[in-house]
Amino acid sequence: MNLGFDIDGVISIFVETFIKLVKKKHDVILKETDIYCHDLNLVLGISKKESYQFIRETLKEDLTLNYGAKETLKKLSIGGHKIFILTARPHDLAEVTKAWLKKKDIPYTKIVQLNEGEKYLAKVDLDLIVEDNLEDALEWSQRVESILVYDHPWNKTLNIKRLIKRVYSWDEIFQEIQRLEKSSLKALSSIS
Repeated sequence: MNLGFDIDGVISIFVETFIKLVKKKHDVILKETDIYCHDLNLVLGISKKESYQFIRETLKEDLTLNYGAKETLKKLSIGGHKIFILTARPHDLAEVTKAWLKKKDIPYTKIVQLNEGEKYLAKVDLDLIVEDNLEDALEWSQRVESILVYDHPWNKTLNIKRLIKRVYSWDEIFQEIQRLEKSSLKALSSIS
């Protein structure tokens, strides 16, 4: 299967380092629960330009891996799945991103870098995507059957059409991929 994964907020714990930088620069104690939307400039009450600089600084740091991310991605890769890393990180940080993935020993087939809010335009055929940006996740619903949203305060929704499935851990991500794989095999065997 072709599996897509966002980096920040899914593979990495972006917010941990971001919060430290906010504290260091503005002496403001920010908690993850304070981040009510994906637009960090709105959360902090600063310009988009200043928010973008905070984000860039954060992305240059050695971000912590989300618990279970590396192990799950390795299992999936060994299991024959193609791992597509889909990110809205700035294009000029491509080498920083590749170096971080290598340092963290994250297996992947291909990295696709697009602008914020446009990841769903990636020219890849995916069976499943794991995202933390709710807007991107909802846009993916036009192209991908299984959309998992990694739970954070900034991506809450009523999900009235059940377009996405919320997950809380990499164990749940792995279980959902296994479920999807089994249902695909059943569908194929019923055709034969």
